[in-house]
Amino acid sequence: MVTLGARQDGMRLLTASMTLLAISVVAPGARASDLAGPPHPGALGIPPIVSATDLGPLRQNADIRGRDGGWSAAWNGRSIWTFGDTVLKVPGHDGDSWSDNSLSWTMDLDGSDGIVLDHDRLDATGAPVEAIPLTRKEAAFNFLHKGDDCRVQPCNAEYALWPGPVVADPARNRVFLFYLKIYRIIGRLGWTQIGSGIAVWTTDGGVVRPIESPGSPDPTLMFPGGGPTFTSGSIVVADVLYSYGCEPGFLVQDCKVARVPLAAALERDAWQFYTGDAWSSEVTAARAVFQGGAANSVFWAEQLGLFVNVYSQPLGDDVMYRVAQAPEGPWSDDALAFSGRPGQPGTFDYFGLAHPEYAEEDGRTQYVTYVRATGPFAWEFRQVRLVFGEP
Repeated sequence: MVTLGARQDGMRLLTASMTLLAISVVAPGARASDLAGPPHPGALGIPPIVSATDLGPLRQNADIRGRDGGWSAAWNGRSIWTFGDTVLKVPGHDGDSWSDNSLSWTMDLDGSDGIVLDHDRLDATGAPVEAIPLTRKEAAFNFLHKGDDCRVQPCNAEYALWPGPVVADPARNRVFLFYLKIYRIIGRLGWTQIGSGIAVWTTDGGVVRPIESPGSPDPTLMFPGGGPTFTSGSIVVADVLYSYGCEPGFLVQDCKVARVPLAAALERDAWQFYTGDAWSSEVTAARAVFQGGAANSVFWAEQLGLFVNVYSQPLGDDVMYRVAQAPEGPWSDDALAFSGRPGQPGTFDYFGLAHPEYAEEDGRTQYVTYVRATGPFAWEFRQVRLVFGEP
């Protein structure tokens, strides 16, 4: 039963994170011809989909009613996953059964029998807890505005942190957890994007949000709101971090790309932005390199000799993919990876993401998850094994 501390979950659902995209999947064992559509040929050869097999729901903590997101990366023999809004079946230490973000991991990197997330970041009660911390100032604001009988108007206003890509930096024994900071009033549609930052997780120091913009009103943020936040997908190539920032157009997401030496990722002045034919230190010079999803999973597939982006088609039921020979492109036309099983009537499935740490056959076989609504305040992650053919 949802507790009193979560009595506003219904209102929260109206403002839940990034529910803009849709995918669904057919039954296990379905033929590739039932799932994969013909690719749209472009200048670059697009590898066909040989098969797409539904593996059922991802297995996770039974105390979780539902959550979204699902970015992941390998680090120290583990697969690390971050999630956005997380609805719990039990209250946490604060009496609330809603978390704005959560984190899980597993040491089982064999996806063939289904992914099982058997470890979570927990609070003292044993309930999954928010992994990316609020600052003292943010926490104080949320406390003063909490509930219908709040101490300071407007009531039910809060800052929330939604995770983005997970990027491992093994040479420096750390993991970057990209995040988006938003402001919302629970019960009202929409939210205000404040900006994005990079939290850091180390094995001996926990998760912290370092100063990334000294002297600014939000010093822990790398990129302020009003422009691309570069939390829409990331990849590391030869110790250089590439990160994508996607902004909504009409039924599309126009995605730009930035890069930075991995060792200097927390230094704003070290970032560069792709202009279409060169790299610039000016973020305003960045130009879109592809149309993708709000969430993109870009990876290198050795067997294909290509970079691949797997993502959910905005406001549709398809999971798409594109390929390129470099992170900045040029990228191919889009192609259909699979279409899927609908969720609850009136809902969209979303957050289609690949998890390349589970790849087989040098990247020819990939494992993809997506979020599907199964009931009120309930979601599941469906798993799909995707096999590519030769370009």
